[in-house]
Amino acid sequence: MKRGILAALIAASLGLAAQAAGLPKPSAELKSFTLESISLREAVFRFEVSVKNPYPVPLSFDGMTLDFSVEGHKVVKLATKGGFKVKARDSKTQSFTAALEYLAVAKAIGDYASKEWLQTRIDGTLVIPIPKVPGMSGLPPSVSFDYKLEKKIPALKPRVSLAGFRVEAPSAAEVGKALAKAGRKADPDKAAAAFKDILAGRKPKESPVDPTEIDLPLEVSFTIEIANEAKGRLDFEKLGYELAINGQRLVAGDSSRIRREGGKTFLEVTNRFSSKSLSEEVRKVFSDKGGSFSVKGSAALKVPAEIRPDALPLAFEEGGAFSLK
Repeated sequence: MKRGILAALIAASLGLAAQAAGLPKPSAELKSFTLESISLREAVFRFEVSVKNPYPVPLSFDGMTLDFSVEGHKVVKLATKGGFKVKARDSKTQSFTAALEYLAVAKAIGDYASKEWLQTRIDGTLVIPIPKVPGMSGLPPSVSFDYKLEKKIPALKPRVSLAGFRVEAPSAAEVGKALAKAGRKADPDKAAAAFKDILAGRKPKESPVDPTEIDLPLEVSFTIEIANEAKGRLDFEKLGYELAINGQRLVAGDSSRIRREGGKTFLEVTNRFSSKSLSEEVRKVFSDKGGSFSVKGSAALKVPAEIRPDALPLAFEEGGAFSLK
């Protein structure tokens, strides 16, 4: 009797094992892996995964976990942003992103500053929890998929500064045109003298008009310096920029007036802004002989085809203090 029960239990176990082995499982195919973009502080990777759900119930799960190693040194473990849901008996493709901070990489690599390119390895894992499915027994609690990926990133250790900031004083004729356009009756010569004093950091003897009450174009010039203390090359032909001083946006545009000296890139800019932007905070730059700045930049970097077949987007926002000389 006992032998018969034991035989029945063994047969049932073997049957369940066979049933579980024959059950369908989700699939997860890595469709693409790219270096999406960089800033001066991080590199952003994009992963595109296609998941097929064979079950009559939806699947929901988080993104991927990623172990980053750079030049053979373990750096950080990250989780991608965003998860997704796949409908019953359906397929869906989803993109995930993860950002690797250059500061973490620099701390892990002793000779970081001597590097031009950084060999980056990513051990990624995607775990899909399996829900209870009516009529299906023996399903595992989850299935996982592992991916081993490699990509080179440029080595960056940046420092951004602003130099040569100068605003040209307007002529009496230019001030006169702006006064006439605004319908203001004031002496153009006295108003031009007031502008000259403000831009020189002096208190005007007379103030025939508030600069913010007329729309007078003022020419500004400056140089954005990007120094890289590592060996990665910032190879671009044009930089889009937006400059703010003392917290106020001043000018935006793009410039291809670029020169390079060693690990430094100099972007020379000439632009115009309206006198309406000469707020008290902006005027303090001239009276204090300096202030704070922030600059947003964007460019398309030339990189080897093995890293990316097209240009690599660069976007950054940096800031600091600057002085007038």
